[in-house]
Amino acid sequence: MYVLRTDKKSFFLHINNVCSILNYIERLNIVFTDLTTFADDSFEKYSEALLTLSKRIEDIYISGKTVQLNLLTDRMMLTKMNNCGAGDSSITLAPDGKFYICPAFYVSNEEDDFGTQCISIGDLKNGLSIKNPQLYKLDHAPLCRNCSAYQCKRCIWLNRETTYEVNTPSHEQCVIAHLERNASRKLLNSIRSHGTFLPDIETIKELTYLDPFEVIKDFE
Repeated sequence: MYVLRTDKKSFFLHINNVCSILNYIERLNIVFTDLTTFADDSFEKYSEALLTLSKRIEDIYISGKTVQLNLLTDRMMLTKMNNCGAGDSSITLAPDGKFYICPAFYVSNEEDDFGTQCISIGDLKNGLSIKNPQLYKLDHAPLCRNCSAYQCKRCIWLNRETTYEVNTPSHEQCVIAHLERNASRKLLNSIRSHGTFLPDIETIKELTYLDPFEVIKDFE
């Protein structure tokens, strides 16, 4: 497995190079380092980039080979949420001997309206002390628990940084995840048009929104 950490500008600029890489590897995970800076024009470019990647992946599958790209193929294979789980199924033990929700909370030297973001949740001597631990669970995330963008990272750190709530995602996270979901849906249908593919996986339903906030009343 290979991991590509990139900003959106470099990703859009070198999308053809990313496509070429897919011919030689089994899996590629792409991680954006500036996700919070995505805006409407970026969303449009991202959608176009996903389409370009989808065409390459489809060609690879048609040729009899397989490749996985977290942005597209993960959602095709998932039947439920598969998120990071920070603060719920995982925690971080840092070099200072303290526990943190995830590494991002340890390395942060930023402050917001609530003070420092470098917040520990205990240490080796005294154990864990997570305030309101239920908020890190999927069933206490009103938007996410009803969402079908199963591949979404649901990044707790980004939630805290952008909305001040660990269980509430930002507009950017939601739109990006749904653009990926929609592209995965089209890719799955395209590959299936050539023959049987993932027969045990249901067809991904079409959605009319990109941000669940637009239809939040339907979830209530």
